[in-house]
Amino acid sequence: MSDADIDKAVREAAAFEAQDKKRKEGVDAKNEADSMVFQVENALKDAGDKLDSSDKAAVESDLTALKALVEKHRNNSNLSDADVAELKSAKEKLMNSAQKLFAKMYEQTQAQQGPQGGPQPGPQYGGNAGGNAGDDVVDADYTEV
Repeated sequence: MSDADIDKAVREAAAFEAQDKKRKEGVDAKNEADSMVFQVENALKDAGDKLDSSDKAAVESDLTALKALVEKHRNNSNLSDADVAELKSAKEKLMNSAQKLFAKMYEQTQAQQGPQGGPQPGPQYGGNAGGNAGDDVVDADYTEV
């Protein structure tokens, strides 16, 4: 390439840099929104009937709104600034409502489990809760050969 061709290519790259950045921002916004839809749908399925229906309805409403926006822009690679802002706003709204719902579900689950929380150490888990009774463990020194 000649110096003139190189200069021309550099000028064109600089001219299209802003467009490329804007396009990337739009694609990223769509991908993040689509990912959020997928994650929340799966979380709602996994939670099943553990969620209060009135709380769940708010999340489902936000989920439906974001899903509609994602579908609206599915084949559009050139999103306007307003479209990107709308996607980000809807994603943020869904994220906030879903976090509240799942935090509430987590708190309810923790309250139901009580203070135990899980398995307690004991002989069956390698703990020494019952002393050495019935233990076949022998402490010994060894030398590597």
